[in-house]
Amino acid sequence: MKLDIIFTGVGGQGIVVASDIFCEAAMIDGWDVAKAEVHGMAQRGGSIVAHVRIGDNVQAPIIEKGKANMILGFEMLETARTLSMLKKDGTVLVNTKYISPSASFSSDKSLNSNNLLQTLKENSNRVFTIDGQSIAVKLGNLRVVNTVLLGAFSTLLEEQIKTESLKKAIAMRLKDKHVSVNLKAFQFGREQVILS
Repeated sequence: MKLDIIFTGVGGQGIVVASDIFCEAAMIDGWDVAKAEVHGMAQRGGSIVAHVRIGDNVQAPIIEKGKANMILGFEMLETARTLSMLKKDGTVLVNTKYISPSASFSSDKSLNSNNLLQTLKENSNRVFTIDGQSIAVKLGNLRVVNTVLLGAFSTLLEEQIKTESLKKAIAMRLKDKHVSVNLKAFQFGREQVILS
């Protein structure tokens, strides 16, 4: 078994934490794991891409273009930007959050969530959407969007990564005071996956 996954979004969305939790869960389940991160120019607001490879024998962390099985997108535009990494039969799970780029691009009418979603559908085998922001608001904590998305993503990988392993990894990675709300967020995410 080999699974190559791209986690993508912008700084401040918890991408590094979510990918760390995923890797920890994969190791709990006995998989070989390799991970690499590419950070944009800004700590918050810059592009973040994490390459995660799990399998029986993983040699290197970087995923080649056109080889990723899946993309977990924390933001629509950054997800569309990483589509070249995806296999033709690949799957995308994307948060419906759209963060408009700088003002110099604001006149580009093609940069909106509907057009970006259409681009994702045209360039992948399956696209699942989730409104992670709304779920986090219901839970009263905007910082749990990443675990909402991880929960949703877990429903697509139940044969490879056990749900209990992900919950255990959440408890191991986060401070005790944050575990309960993140486990709730994870469960809410599992219940909200929508095939677009």
